[in-house]
Amino acid sequence: MGRSSAKRKAAGASTAAVTSLLARFAHALPSCIVFDLDYTLWPFWCEMYTAADSPSLYPDVPAILDGLGARGVLLALASRTPTPHVANAFIDKLDLRHRFCSVQLIPAADGFDQHSAQKDKAHLPNIQREIGLPYSSLLFFDDERGNVQKVAALGVTSILVSTSTGVSLQSLEQGLQEFADRQVAGS
Repeated sequence: MGRSSAKRKAAGASTAAVTSLLARFAHALPSCIVFDLDYTLWPFWCEMYTAADSPSLYPDVPAILDGLGARGVLLALASRTPTPHVANAFIDKLDLRHRFCSVQLIPAADGFDQHSAQKDKAHLPNIQREIGLPYSSLLFFDDERGNVQKVAALGVTSILVSTSTGVSLQSLEQGLQEFADRQVAGS
């Protein structure tokens, strides 16, 4: 299931590698990390499948979610999809729902739609209201440059991920470093 023909690693990041990375940034972890779904946590567009299909995550994602959860970092989902019922089914099949304090699956028209809900106008404001934390305490990952730029304009540290790897140990490190740098610059 995916648009990239590049080979993916057979095994993802180890729990030890994620734990070590998070320990390095323990002084400046975000209060909440917000993830897109398609080509960020999983390697496909969910609208290309049915709720009966068997989804998978990018290799590094399970250890990353485990490590962040163990550190007490809140996690949230922000996805614009024409098939929220498929996204919800996949979230449940992968036993992810309990990990997230907010799940914002906002319907879109077929595929990308300029007029549907945008992450900076709907998803992130909804999450911010639900958790009651300032945008400056959030870290956001997405595979679409436009979403990353718009959410960054809200004051959220925002990271563009590669569609071949999604959220990886490397992109997590980049996000944590940029978040920590912004915290130092803002103090």
